[in-house]
Parts: sequence; C-alpha cells; structure tokens
Amino acid sequence: MPAVKARRPGRGPAGGPSRGRRSAPPPPSNVPRLAAIKLNGGLSAADANVSGKSLALALTGLVLFCGAAIAGAAWLGSSLFDAREAFARTADASAAEAGFTVAHVSVAPLPNTPSLSAARMQEITALIVPEGRHSLISLDPQDVRARVESLDWVASARVRRLWPSTMRIEVARRQAYARWQETGEIAVIDANGERLLAERAADHPELPLVVGQGAGPAAEPLLIALESLPQTRAHLKALVRVGDRRWNVQLTSGVTIALPEEGAPQALAQLESLQNRYSLLDRPVAGIDMRTPGRLAVRVQPELAGARHPLLGGV
Repeated sequence: MPAVKARRPGRGPAGGPSRGRRSAPPPPSNVPRLAAIKLNGGLSAADANVSGKSLALALTGLVLFCGAAIAGAAWLGSSLFDAREAFARTADASAAEAGFTVAHVSVAPLPNTPSLSAARMQEITALIVPEGRHSLISLDPQDVRARVESLDWVASARVRRLWPSTMRIEVARRQAYARWQETGEIAVIDANGERLLAERAADHPELPLVVGQGAGPAAEPLLIALESLPQTRAHLKALVRVGDRRWNVQLTSGVTIALPEEGAPQALAQLESLQNRYSLLDRPVAGIDMRTPGRLAVRVQPELAGARHPLLGGV
C-alpha cells in the first residue's frame, strides 16, 4: 500500500504559512454601491449627475438654516423685528439664487368682469414686489391680495404663485354706478353707494346723478329700476333725496316728480308705462305728484292754467 504523505500543518500550498482560503471579489455589478464608491475611490459620472434644481433646493435649505441661526444670534443682541427682517432677506436672497425670482407679474380681470386699463395694471404691478424683495418664495399670496384689495377701485382679487417665477393676479374692479352730489361736491359711487376716490365725476357724465344727504347709499333700488326703464332714464336729470325718507325725480325739462316713501321703484315703472302710452314726460306739465298710492296728480304750467290744452287731453 503506497504511503500517504501527510501535509505539514501550518503551511500553505507553496510552503508558506497558511492564512485560510480567500474568495475572489464579486463582479463590479454585484458590489454594494457604498463599497463600489470606496473601491473606485470616488463617485461615478452617473452618481454625480445631480439635477441643478435639486442641488439648488439643497443649497437653499442650507442657506435658510444658516439664516435662521444668524437671525437667532442677531435677536440676542437686537430687536425681534431686526432679526426677522435679517432672516427674511437671507431667505429671499437664497431663493433668488436658486432661480425663484419674480420674473413675471401677470395682471388680468377676473372672469366675467370689466377689463382693466394699462394704468390700472401698472398700479397693481407696482404693489407686488416690496423694496428689497426679489423672490417668489418671499411673497405671501394673502399679503399680496390684501395690498391689492386696499386700492380704492378694487372690489376683489385672486392671487396665485406660478412656479418658478410668475405671480398671477386677477382683479374685479368696482364699477362706477352713479354720481353723488353732497354738500356741493360730486363724487363717483359704486352700486353700494361707496365713493370711488380714483374716479372723477367729470369723466362720467353718462352716469345718473343722485343728490342729497345719504342719497348715495340709499339710491341703489331706484338705480336698479332705472336700468330697465329707458324712457324715464332718458328724461332723468337727477334723483333728489328728500328728508332722508323719499325721493323726487328731476327731469331734464325742469319738471319735478314726487315719489312715494314706499314703493318708489314701482312708481318709476308706472311712470314708464304712462310715458309709453301717453308721452306724459313730453307734455307741458309743471309737476307730477305720485306720493298718494293709486293717485296721480298733474300740475300744469301756469300759462296753461284754466285752459284745456290738447296735449293735456287723455291723461
């Protein structure tokens, strides 16, 4: 039987000390990512391909954190307002660096509302970006809306931020509805009787005129009625408030019509019917009294008193 030569313990195949069996390293595709980074000595080109926007956002977060720390330190030795302002400016600058600048301000009327003039749109644009602010992040839509609605001629506004660089503002302007003469001055008012300080009465001669103390806020029911009474409106010079309780209608011919305290809009509708049927407002009358319900009193011109004028027949 041939002798079996025993291997000497503690020796490797080449006679050196035994260090145990080593396995070959796995293919690169099977190496964990972190190990691959370590083995390769750095990031691959694919790993380094970070989008500019993600990097900018990361840098923004870092700068904002630093800004918060600076603001906190500043607060210890200064006022809270100064610290908050410093933080806001730091955040604004970092956001602008990241590409969130206010590059576009879009101003338009709200749907189904009157158009805006170029001057009105420019007035709104001037309110959007406060001095020293440049980023879209630093603009609070609610704050912008409050500033826009503080304008005398604005009824309501809707504000949106369209990322990354557009502020969209939609506005409904208050409509000039009538002119209001009180204590000698004439102002333009809206449907609620509130003055439009930005409008000049001389620019709106087509608007009906209401006269008297408290006439502006009280005129809305009559003004609404007149919208569907073209004949009466064509003869109208002014609506005059009497004793803060009722109205007189002054016609362009100089005739005064006394309306009742209750049901004045209905009295105007009756007047429209009489005009369509008898041309009452074109006849030589000095005044019409409609204060008593169901009764119409017509006062003729003095020179026609006692005479039956053909134009007065049939009324």
